[in-house]
Amino acid sequence: METVHKMSRVDILSRAKKFIFSTALDDSASKLCQLNFQYGLAKMHLVQEFEGFNPNTTFIAAPDCTITRNLNRWRNGIGYGGKITWGEGDEPIVFVDTMPNACGMLLGSLEEVPNPIELIQSVHDMNEEDNQVEIEGIPIHWNFGSGNHFINVFEIIPNPAVSSSMDLPQYSFVMHSSPSELKSDNNNQIIGLYPSESKILQEMCKVLDTPFGIINYLTDQDAEDYFQFYKWADDFGKKRRHLAGRLLFGDDFQVIAHSSHQGMVHKNETALGSHVFDPHENKLFPLTLRADLPCYLMKGIPNFTEEAMESLNFSERARKYGIEERIENANILPHGGGYSFPHIIAVPEIFETVDKRRYFSVDLGTGIGSLMFETPRELQFAYRGRTVVIQTVDLGLGEIVARMQPLVALKI
Repeated sequence: METVHKMSRVDILSRAKKFIFSTALDDSASKLCQLNFQYGLAKMHLVQEFEGFNPNTTFIAAPDCTITRNLNRWRNGIGYGGKITWGEGDEPIVFVDTMPNACGMLLGSLEEVPNPIELIQSVHDMNEEDNQVEIEGIPIHWNFGSGNHFINVFEIIPNPAVSSSMDLPQYSFVMHSSPSELKSDNNNQIIGLYPSESKILQEMCKVLDTPFGIINYLTDQDAEDYFQFYKWADDFGKKRRHLAGRLLFGDDFQVIAHSSHQGMVHKNETALGSHVFDPHENKLFPLTLRADLPCYLMKGIPNFTEEAMESLNFSERARKYGIEERIENANILPHGGGYSFPHIIAVPEIFETVDKRRYFSVDLGTGIGSLMFETPRELQFAYRGRTVVIQTVDLGLGEIVARMQPLVALKI
């Protein structure tokens, strides 16, 4: 394990803050995310310097910027809702502590609303051992009840003010899931996505000891091998969701939208709960909120414009650090509303222990006492509502193609 101590802790963190470009809502969840992210960026900057690269890892926060409830990801100094970039795709380095997992959403057409009881039974049938299926030789373990994974059914109400080249059906389903089978090694032959769960990946990783804890990363051929594996994993995840759609809804559904929102965009960029789109493609993306609120079918607008860069105070920093093109071509959309903490009104302090663990002290809305915690995993939370959609439209990041009215929300 290598160590690095060149700058003061204060200077390292101060530099990291300057590489956070935020379009987030101004609430406690987004503030916690950005505070935690300064530590993740600080470690990545130190690795870049150590390996001879320009220390310019950047976090662009989307309107749904929030915390992550994944314990390891949070301790690594990573948040959620945006994308992290450390190069333009050609630098031989990958930061695996971002823990990409190919999570995504499949939006498919339906001719009619399925019977909820029959749908639940179909999911249970899929989970029966006798009905287990494989994709490319890997047994599938369906995880619709894991984390925020779900299957929802909607009625689509097109937005008459926005033209679309796609004829939208009356009904649709959204399936949100990830290929959890690929987080760890498979038969000791296929690398895993998570360094905490894959021995093969652990052996490949370089480890740097920083003032803010260790960081795992890959360089050269190992970085390329991991990226190629991720691309395969992402394709695997899409096949997995499509197969689940066929098993639950039949073979006749049409794909309206299907993309990953938590994974590698290229070798030097990872989306963290954010749709990253190509403005030359006419793709649609679902933005899901709570089960009691509509989902919104969105189309991305190239972001950021020169006017938006100025209004968000991005321009000067982007020019100073030579990352104007990176920010101007962010092209992100939120994929959901994100967690919120209505009972937390301020985050005044961060404490660090001698073993480099961070504790956050927050002020509560009652005005009585403060709450201290290491990770937000066990905090009481809510989900944001339409404010994320409004922020997205107001900033010119995307437009609403349709509102999708919830009919059935299935969590198993």
